[in-house]
Amino acid sequence: MSAGMNLAPGLYKSTDGMSVTGSDLFLNAGHDGDAVWIFQMAETFSIAAGKKIILENGAQAKNIFWQVGSSGTLGGSSTFEGTMMADQAISLGTNAIANGRVLARIAAITMMSNVITIPS
Repeated sequence: MSAGMNLAPGLYKSTDGMSVTGSDLFLNAGHDGDAVWIFQMAETFSIAAGKKIILENGAQAKNIFWQVGSSGTLGGSSTFEGTMMADQAISLGTNAIANGRVLARIAAITMMSNVITIPS
């Protein structure tokens, strides 16, 4: 995903992987508290160290879904929003924050001094 990208609600698909690098990713609900984002990728998903997914204008973590075809990685001190459902493993770097859920189908979820908050 491009640096500083601002995405409206919707379905986003990739035949490769997706990543948040270079700048934060903004999800803008346009003042619709029921807005939903679905991200589907055939391969990996990653957030670089220190990068964030930022929710704007009523966006809610409980309405964001990441379907990952292989493994997911949250870099150290990054902030993730939503539910990540990975086919393989998920790794949370030191001090990474997840506002949502991380679910791995086959392999382990590795955590290192992390905070996970389940949205209401």
